[in-house]
Amino acid sequence: MRILAAATAFTVALLAGASVATGADIGANDDSAKHSADAGASMYREMAALGLRQTVIGVRFKPSEAVVIQDKQRLDRVIPNALAAGLRVVLAVYPYPPREIEAGLGSPSLFGSYVGALASIYPQVKQFVIGNEPNQPAFWRPQFDASGANASAASFGPYLAAAYDALNAVDPEISVVGVGLSPRGNDRPEAKNNVSTSPVRFLRSLGAWYRKSGRTLPLMDGFSFHPYPNQATDPLDRGYAWPNAGFANLERIKQALWDAFNGTPQPTTVDGLKLHLDEVGWQVDTAGRVGYHGAENVPVTDEPTQAAIYGELIRRAACDPDIAEVSFFGFMDDGLRSGFQAALQRADGTARPSAAAVHAAIAETNGGCIGQASQWQPQPDVVDAQVAVGSVGAAEVKTRIAAGEDARAIVCVRAVPGSGSGDVVERAVRPSGARCRTVAVTGLRPLSVAVRTPASAREEVEVAVELAAEANRARRTVVVQYAALSP
Repeated sequence: MRILAAATAFTVALLAGASVATGADIGANDDSAKHSADAGASMYREMAALGLRQTVIGVRFKPSEAVVIQDKQRLDRVIPNALAAGLRVVLAVYPYPPREIEAGLGSPSLFGSYVGALASIYPQVKQFVIGNEPNQPAFWRPQFDASGANASAASFGPYLAAAYDALNAVDPEISVVGVGLSPRGNDRPEAKNNVSTSPVRFLRSLGAWYRKSGRTLPLMDGFSFHPYPNQATDPLDRGYAWPNAGFANLERIKQALWDAFNGTPQPTTVDGLKLHLDEVGWQVDTAGRVGYHGAENVPVTDEPTQAAIYGELIRRAACDPDIAEVSFFGFMDDGLRSGFQAALQRADGTARPSAAAVHAAIAETNGGCIGQASQWQPQPDVVDAQVAVGSVGAAEVKTRIAAGEDARAIVCVRAVPGSGSGDVVERAVRPSGARCRTVAVTGLRPLSVAVRTPASAREEVEVAVELAAEANRARRTVVVQYAALSP
C-alpha cells in the first residue's frame, strides 16, 4: 500500500543528533494519594525523586450533586503535599456517572460552574484536563442517537466549552486540556456491549458540532489522549487499525484534529496545540507477588518488557515536538488483579524495573531529543491511496482500490482512441461519455470495483478514480490510468 497517485504531504524531517524537541514532561496519573494515611506525601516525594514532574488527580462532577465538590477534604490534603514535593498538579475533571448524563441531570452550565469553583478553591492548580474518554459508554452515554449517528461528541462539546470559558474567567493563565480520548471504539450502535466511538470519528463529530455552533473561542489549549496498547502484550510499535489509534498512530490523531478544526478558532498541532498523553500503561504479570489478589482478566506482559517500553516511549516522546506531557497510569499498583496493574511500583511499594528505566530516560532526554526529531504536516489527500486497474474486457472493467482510511470513491471508465499516456493526476473524474460508479472504501480493506465497459470502447479505456476522505471530504486523491481492452 505504498503506490500513491499523488505525492503525500506527510513529511518527516530527520534532524540527526539535533535537540529540536524539548523533552516531554513525565508524570503519573494516580488517585491513590487520596486514600493513603499521609495523603500521598511519601509517594509524591518518590515520584519527584524519579524525575516525574506532574501528578494527574481525578475529580468527578456528579450531576445529581452539582454543588458538592467530590472528595474535597481529600483534595485539600493531597494537593499541598504534591506541590510541596515539587510536582505540578493536574486536575482531571469529568461528569460521572454516565447514567446521570443520559438521564439529563447535568448541564454544561452546571459543569462550568463546578470547574470554575475548583479553580477558585485551588488557585495553585494551573492545568485542568476536561473529560475522560467520552467516546466510551463507561464514561458517557448515549454514544449514538436513534438513527445510529454519533451523539456523544455533540453532547460533550458544550461541556468542554463551558469549562474552558469558566476556567479562563477565573484565571486566563490556566491551561485547559481536553478531551481525555480513548484510543479505541467500535462505531457500532447495534453492538451487544461497549457501544463506543472510535477516536478519529469522535473528533470528526466534535469538529462538526464546533463548526455548526458558531463558537468564536477555542475549546482547549491542549489535547488529552490515552494511547494504551490494544493488548498489554503488544510492542510499542504495534498500533491499531484505522479509525482507532495508539502511540504508534499519533499521526492519525494529529490528522483527525486538523480535519476537525482546521480553519476555525480552535488550534491544531499545526498551529500550537500540544498533545498530553495523560494515561498510558502496559499491564504486567503479578503472579507470586505480595499484595495482590484476584485473577488477571487480560493477557499481561513481563516487568523487563514493560521497563523497555516505558523508557523507549519517553525517548520517542522527546523527539515529537507536538507532545507536551506523558503520564503513566498509576505510580503504585492497588493490588487488585482485575484492575489495571501497570504502575512503576508494585503493590507492596517496591520499585519495578520500569521505575529505573523511566528515571534513566528522563535524564537522557532532559535536554531534548537525543535521536531523530520528527515534524508532522497534515495530509492534503487520502492516506495511502492505491489504485490498480485489473481485468479490462468488453463487458466490464475491474479496478482494485485501497486506502489507509475510509473514503468515498467515484470510478469512471471512458473509451479513448488509444495512445493514452501514463497516470495523470487532477483530471476530471467524470468525463463526457463515461460510465461511473460510486463506492465506499473501508480503511485498510482493498475493494474490487467493476464498471461496465462503454459500448464505444474499441482499443483502450481511461479509468479515472477520485477518492475523498471520510474524515474530511476536502482531502482528495485523483488517479487516471489507461488500459488496453482484452481481446
